[in-house]
Parts: sequence; C-alpha cells; structure tokens
Amino acid sequence: VRHQTELLERSTESLITRLLPVLDAVDLALEHAQQDSSSDGAFAQIAALLRDTLEKEGLERIDARPVVFDPTIHDAVAHEAAASAPSARSGARAGAVTVTEVMRAGYRLKGKVLRPAMVKVEG
Repeated sequence: VRHQTELLERSTESLITRLLPVLDAVDLALEHAQQDSSSDGAFAQIAALLRDTLEKEGLERIDARPVVFDPTIHDAVAHEAAASAPSARSGARAGAVTVTEVMRAGYRLKGKVLRPAMVKVEG
C-alpha cells in the first residue's frame, strides 16, 4: 500500500510538473485577454478552473511580493540597488534583499518546491 501511494504521488508530481508551462501560457494569455475589452471572460473561467483543480491536488503558487528573498523558493535573475526610502520595501527588514517583481511564478506541491519563482530583487 505504501509503495502504491508513493508511486501515485510521484506520478501526480510528474504530471503537474509537465503542466507548469501550460500554466505559464495560461497566465500570459489571461494578461492579454484582460487588456482586450472585447474579451467575454470565458478564458478567465477556464484558467480559474484549471488552477482550482491543481490546487485541490496540492499545488501552491509562489508569487507574493514584496517579500524577503528566500533562495529555497526564489531564483533571482535580476538585481537592482536598494531604494533610498525604507517605506518602499513594505515592512521588510532593514538591509534584507527583497523580491520586487515576479517574472515567472514558482510552484510548490504539498510543500515541496517544484519550480522556484523567477524574481527580480532589490537590496
């Protein structure tokens, strides 16, 4: 029974990992659809249904900002100097490296990082 459970979990993880590029494409298409005033909202409903289904399987999106950079869930691909005003960092610790922009969402599955969020950091 334990072996079957582990096999099922690995299969689920493999399928969801292969679906991450689909989620990226859905996010991009949804951005474009929101800019198009003639959009009827059907695509948004499909995107929400896909996300809800994957969330029920334990998928969690990593894209909150501003947050303190955490190398276990973030992949910093761009860096900018710290802002002069501390209020710009919205509660982050002084001197901490802060995520300012998420360039590609990351995902966790039942607490395990499948793909770190690709981010721009400040600090």
